[in-house]
Amino acid sequence: MKVLPRSLFGRAALTIALTLVSFTIVSMAAVMYFIMLPMAKRSADDFAAEFVSAAHDLQHLPEEQHTELMQELLDDHGLVVVSHEPGLIEQQVDSPYLMFFRDSLTRAAGEELPMVASGSGPLIWVDVPAHGQVHRIGFNKERLGTNPPLAFMAIIGGGALLTLLASLLEVHRVVRPLDRLSRAVRKLSQGQQPQPVPEDGPEEIVELARTFNRMSSDLQEMAANRTVMIAGISHDLRTPLTRLGIAVEMLDENSKPELVAGIQRDLDAMNDLISQFLQFSKGIEDACPIQVDLWKIIESLAEDIEREGADLRLHRINPPCVFFADPVALQRVVGNLLKNAAQYGGANPIDVELHCSDDNVSIEVADRGPGIPEAEVQAVFRPFHRVQPAREKRTGGSGLGLAIARQLAVKHGWTIDLLPREGGGTVAKLGLPTACRFSLA
Repeated sequence: MKVLPRSLFGRAALTIALTLVSFTIVSMAAVMYFIMLPMAKRSADDFAAEFVSAAHDLQHLPEEQHTELMQELLDDHGLVVVSHEPGLIEQQVDSPYLMFFRDSLTRAAGEELPMVASGSGPLIWVDVPAHGQVHRIGFNKERLGTNPPLAFMAIIGGGALLTLLASLLEVHRVVRPLDRLSRAVRKLSQGQQPQPVPEDGPEEIVELARTFNRMSSDLQEMAANRTVMIAGISHDLRTPLTRLGIAVEMLDENSKPELVAGIQRDLDAMNDLISQFLQFSKGIEDACPIQVDLWKIIESLAEDIEREGADLRLHRINPPCVFFADPVALQRVVGNLLKNAAQYGGANPIDVELHCSDDNVSIEVADRGPGIPEAEVQAVFRPFHRVQPAREKRTGGSGLGLAIARQLAVKHGWTIDLLPREGGGTVAKLGLPTACRFSLA
């Protein structure tokens, strides 16, 4: 399973880092193969030539000049010359660059020469024959410690680091306006009016910000026009409806009571439908959130629903708590969920549960109605959508209750889920952010 960063910045940073690591590996391999190895071999050839030359000089110079020559070899080349001591404790030498020196020394001397280390000392000894004699010449182990040149590592590593930092800064410059745009889009999706996004930066970002600002302005203008239009239509409709209501009340006693009652019900239904139109078109004005007692809100709304003939059973899970929210919006959302359950749950009891803890704040409304097909779960939140038109006509639903509830929930950062209930029915779950939860003292 691939695990990748979720953010654009994280993915860009990972891509740049992997690219630089690959570049560094390839660069180091090229430097090692084309520069360092040839240099090591050439250095080994020169060093081996010094050994053979020192042995020949010792052989040809008079004995009285050996001391002067040995001091010169020590000062100029770091070579120590001693007589061969058979009793010396010797051990094999293990060095990554020793093979280059062995090969070079073999070619220079014409034969493979023994090479040993003396105990735990820092010197490595080579027995070099010259004209029938064997000279033991030693050198410090650091002469073979030709480690990868730090200059190359510093150049490549430093360059990669600077390139990485510069790339991340450039990615941040691109991601920052996108992050501002993302926050503005979230506000717009919640029905709020975001501040115009700054139109600066690269040309593509500027064009994107300008297009978003224009779209945001157009959407707000369309929403305002929709509200004004629906408000005007509602006002124009309510005037004749009011006159019709007065006319119905003035009908004489000879009128059929059933007909009068039917007309009055139709008038009430039309007034209620107009009110829901206005609620959906205008949403709700932004109000300052306050601390509200969730349980008291549920009890108050339940009393109103029970007066209309519904059977509600209230359950409180965990201690009571208060919630930081807009009380009008919260009452409208919970009230719509309760009305929807009472409307389509038949005569069966409705269970209402309040879950309030540090990890979970939610209100669940569970009915024993016919349920909602899985394919229709999201569609029922659309305005005027009817799962079963015949059933909607029988129950009198307008198709706006859940749409209004979802609209307000999204605006305030809440969630509404419709889940199948075990044994039949539907569970409407209103999820509230736990950060807004406060324990009651």
